[in-house]
Amino acid sequence: MTLDDLIAALETENPAKVCPDGFTNPHSYRGYYNELAFEPAANVTVGHMLADARSAHGTWFTGWKGGDYQMHGSTECWIAHEGSAGGETLGPLLLRLMLSNGTVPAA
Repeated sequence: MTLDDLIAALETENPAKVCPDGFTNPHSYRGYYNELAFEPAANVTVGHMLADARSAHGTWFTGWKGGDYQMHGSTECWIAHEGSAGGETLGPLLLRLMLSNGTVPAA
């Protein structure tokens, strides 16, 4: 899933929705420095995930062995702890599962 796809999908959701499994902290993915990763996070709102995704668009991140990499709309996204070359591709199915488990707090 590209960064533009991720942002577009998150924009269709209620920003107050709390997802038990979500993501935060955008960074250069250690597996492919020119790709974007987010760290897994518990009980995070869609609004927070959207803000993190938007903040990464156009941002330069330093790769693990040097070099600077700008993230853009066609950048592929991952879920991985910062510094880890492991993790999972952040694709439509994973995002749909994250979002389907979320709940909107009662007003």
